[in-house]
Amino acid sequence: MIRIENLTVLPDRRKIFVDGAPVELGYTAMDVLLILIEANGALVTKDELMDRVWPTTIVADNNLRVQICGIRKVMGEHHKLLVCVPGRGYRLLRPVHPVHAASTFVARPDLSQAAR
Repeated sequence: MIRIENLTVLPDRRKIFVDGAPVELGYTAMDVLLILIEANGALVTKDELMDRVWPTTIVADNNLRVQICGIRKVMGEHHKLLVCVPGRGYRLLRPVHPVHAASTFVARPDLSQAAR
């Protein structure tokens, strides 16, 4: 379990709660959030995010921005903690605080390309 202000993230179950209430966050947005959490406040480059979230697919930069917007929406009043560093990447300003040991996140493989 990981706390970021009023968010509680359960990485192993891919669940997120705001003020204790469960909220929906898309699968890809959750991938991005978990990578940013794993960085523990360090900058994660746009290229690293793209490579880890979409390892076998070429996607437009807009896809990443859409996922970031979804995360910020869930963060509500704390959305400014997720910062864009223009031309470089993203970071969570406030280090996250593990409440219990959480496993390292590995992005899911993109199965849409494998089916072709």
